[in-house]
Amino acid sequence: MQRWIAQAFLAAQLPGSIAFASDLALPPSSSSPSDLPLIAFSIKPKLCVLSAEEETCHDELQVTWRAPEQRSLCLYQADKTEPLQCWQGETQGTYTFELNTRASTDFQLREAETDEALGDQRFHVVYQDKKFRRARRNPWSFF
Repeated sequence: MQRWIAQAFLAAQLPGSIAFASDLALPPSSSSPSDLPLIAFSIKPKLCVLSAEEETCHDELQVTWRAPEQRSLCLYQADKTEPLQCWQGETQGTYTFELNTRASTDFQLREAETDEALGDQRFHVVYQDKKFRRARRNPWSFF
């Protein structure tokens, strides 16, 4: 695959070179996008903004996923070894739970049998600036 990318890049960069679509076709050993399993995985909300007085985010998260074929999947929180929720032979799933956290947290959707990660989502925790500072120098000053 790397050789193919290098050839396509070289053909595009050399002056006077012409690359035909047949020359840039994927090699037979690579898989086409239609062979890959399509799983839509999302969390809502994705962001929590803490004010100066707050220390912890208290949010209700809703995790949803959808697949074109039946799958057995489990939802994991990054810092936990046990799954939050598992689904057996389903084409879609929803899980709602309360999350209390001080830092951004990652979630993974994994295949139940193989433990292979199929999707990642991050819940971001952002701290609002406590106060604004005046600049130490004037914008017109060079020194």
